[in-house]
Amino acid sequence: MELSYWRSRWNKGNVGFHMPGGYPGLSKYWHSLPIPQPPTVLVPLCGKSEDLDFLTHNASQVTGVEISETAVRSYFDERGIVPEESCSHGFSILSHENLQIWIGDFFRFPETTGKKFDLIYDKAALIALPDAARTRYAKKIEALIAEHPKPHGLLHHFEYNQEEMNGPPFSVPLTEIDSLFGSLFTITILEEVEPEPGKYEKFRRRGLISTLKERFLFLHPKC
Repeated sequence: MELSYWRSRWNKGNVGFHMPGGYPGLSKYWHSLPIPQPPTVLVPLCGKSEDLDFLTHNASQVTGVEISETAVRSYFDERGIVPEESCSHGFSILSHENLQIWIGDFFRFPETTGKKFDLIYDKAALIALPDAARTRYAKKIEALIAEHPKPHGLLHHFEYNQEEMNGPPFSVPLTEIDSLFGSLFTITILEEVEPEPGKYEKFRRRGLISTLKERFLFLHPKC
């Protein structure tokens, strides 16, 4: 999607994709994952995700990247936090304790910051992108973790009949995820559910009539 599309949605408060309370799978599986503790974490397309709260309490450093300044400032405002502000590589950066959120286009996020991310946390970031952008996204992730000997990933996604409903969120099947990330990672399904009909009623109103699968994946480095 065009960057202006996401800025417009945040500015208008049209953020039905935002998950109040955060994604429960994160805390459910976190402590059983074979990742460095506490890890350094990158959160692409982070919005004002409440998962950032969990991550900042359980990671050594959290870096979010988000195109909407409205979303980022809302995250801090809702917590009564006045963040430190700085600029780098054409991004505005809002920081507090072990959290930094870079405001700008994720595809322009610099690969020369010296940061080595132990974990990429993709909470519905990949499925926010149309198919033409998903390959670019995967290549960007690959570039950002290139200097890390053993990077890991967590990825939340949906799979459904794309002909029934326009994205976002887009349907991204496991086969596509494997084609995007399979050369670097072994992909393990932590959780796969077919949600109760009422959970995503908004999708039904948009035309989805068949089964939707929601998955939480763990990406761990191949030997």
